[in-house]
Amino acid sequence: MLRRATCYLAFALAVVGCDGSDRPDTATWLSSWAGITSAVPDQADLGDPPDAELCEGTLASVRAANEDLLPSPLVAVDDLVTEWVAIVEAAFFDCPPQGADIDSFSKAYEEMVRIEDSVDAALSNNEERP
Repeated sequence: MLRRATCYLAFALAVVGCDGSDRPDTATWLSSWAGITSAVPDQADLGDPPDAELCEGTLASVRAANEDLLPSPLVAVDDLVTEWVAIVEAAFFDCPPQGADIDSFSKAYEEMVRIEDSVDAALSNNEERP
């Protein structure tokens, strides 16, 4: 009986540990998010052809700041952040982007903005709930 109670307690602790309580508060996380999004230069500043040093610096900055983004305040935001980082990494690694889905900086920036808006909406919706 003691062994069964110990197993139930271990299971309960494991479930409680997954309830999201280890996620950062929104204000703290937004500071990291603002840091990484501001590391990406304005599209107009890239030049034509894009400046290779600017691309390399942006890629390095995003990769360094990426560690502070996960976990995010919400599980739903984790996938968005992962997608945003992947788009930035692909765009600035190739400089300019040459992928099948994202074949230009215009498309990459369009997708980054879409994801940033989705992150903002998810966090805003979460704050409105009691």
